[in-house]
Amino acid sequence: METKVDTIVPGNVRTRAEIIQAFGGSTQGGICPSIEKRSVNLYSDPTVGEANGYYDGWLAEEDDLGPTFEYTGAGKSGNQTFAGSAGTGNRAILRHAEQGRTLRVFTQVGRVPKSDTKTHRYLGEFTLDALEPYVWRRVHGEDGKQRNVIVFRLRPDGEVQHSSKNLIPPAKETTWELIPFEVVTAATLQTDPATTGALPTSKQRRKSSSLRKANENAATSGTFVTPEAFNKKMSLRASAAAHIAVRREAELTRTYMAYLKSMGRKTGAFQIKVKGLTSTLRTDLYDATEHVLYEAKGSSAREDVRMALGQILDYSRYVRTKDHAEPPKRVILLPEEPDLDMFDLCESYGVEIVYRSENGSFIGESVPAE
Repeated sequence: METKVDTIVPGNVRTRAEIIQAFGGSTQGGICPSIEKRSVNLYSDPTVGEANGYYDGWLAEEDDLGPTFEYTGAGKSGNQTFAGSAGTGNRAILRHAEQGRTLRVFTQVGRVPKSDTKTHRYLGEFTLDALEPYVWRRVHGEDGKQRNVIVFRLRPDGEVQHSSKNLIPPAKETTWELIPFEVVTAATLQTDPATTGALPTSKQRRKSSSLRKANENAATSGTFVTPEAFNKKMSLRASAAAHIAVRREAELTRTYMAYLKSMGRKTGAFQIKVKGLTSTLRTDLYDATEHVLYEAKGSSAREDVRMALGQILDYSRYVRTKDHAEPPKRVILLPEEPDLDMFDLCESYGVEIVYRSENGSFIGESVPAE
């Protein structure tokens, strides 16, 4: 006689054994894929996350697409990865849509009376954010050492349990720190790079020219492959345009970073937490040698330049290092020359524009000469 499987809906509290009966998965671990149930079950335990330098939960700040739930990937020590056995769970989240699986999130809420058995509240079904499926974040682990973790950005896919109890705690003070440069590119959503776990690196090709050349990262210039489920929140046309802009921005930033490094510059990015906010800000690119902050955009359209201007004026307030106590030089990085009056607008705010010419050269006062 078969045991009847209890229906679990958002808000229900169940043991892991009951969850496994309904959605599959395993008895251990935070990321539990199930082939049979076509599910990837994500378990969040606030006590475990805090001990390992991170918080999972809802961001208090919503954007045009609505609420975002942040979930930190697998790996309690050292840098997290998509590679090998250590990256199995992280790959399962990244590829859930193309593998036909549903992301389901549970948070640990207590224990069964007179038992050590944990209970978990079901929050509902989710999918990865269409434009920024995950971000790299620098955290301090349980051992006090810094490490890179993968923070997945999840969007509700239907009815979910959205409780203030699951909000990420707001920052108690404003902090900023220089961290290694990472960017989510089109290639990281394709099967092969995710399997190897290696983000594509630039192969520099130096050519003689009166203009300053920078190599394009070929690995990010391919087709931007996005699972169909990513497009539920926006029209097909808007989604395609947005993904092209994301791909171009990633390629542009990585290409220019490669050129800076070829010129002997040290590069990175800034991770910023603002007092009272739950979200974490991250700059695009920072030249640590010359104290220059860059904000990149995948389009040179007027609205994108204006957005970049606002962002860099905001971020630059927090960009300081022990070697540079003064505000950084501010530069907007664009894939092509914008309208001429955009130069005047940016100059009036003390912001420079660097853009890529038709032959691939970068033009602007801040571009280091060969």
